[in-house]
Amino acid sequence: MLVPALLIFFGEGLIPVLNVIPSVASHDLAVFAQSEAFAAFMSGNWVWYAIIVALFLFNTILGEELLFRGLLLPRMQGVFGRWDWVANGFLFAAYHLHEPWVIPSTLVGDTFALSYPSRRYRSALIGIIVHSSQSVFFLTLLLFLVLK
Repeated sequence: MLVPALLIFFGEGLIPVLNVIPSVASHDLAVFAQSEAFAAFMSGNWVWYAIIVALFLFNTILGEELLFRGLLLPRMQGVFGRWDWVANGFLFAAYHLHEPWVIPSTLVGDTFALSYPSRRYRSALIGIIVHSSQSVFFLTLLLFLVLK
């Protein structure tokens, strides 16, 4: 189940229909992370790398997955029945209101890649592994900047 979930999770951004809201460059971390200023700042900066690792760990595992898939999803079945995973996906997408350009892809991709597998196998661990794979990918790229 992890392989299809990972493919959906990483493929959600490639679907053009889901990218209907343009990102705001001044608020988009991906744009800043590709800048020369960010590369210069992160070069040899192990302190900030450790801070970003801690932020990713607390945001992905504690802040999102354990909250949405570990705490809320099991309790949502009483209200939403067998469609609790869909409601959880809508709630998770609404949680990303601060970056509205990711809401459509979050709604589709994360509902099927995180909420459904977590409900199907009754384990937040699936959502944690799939969602944390994104953090591991970005931390690996960031490590190259720090080592530069």
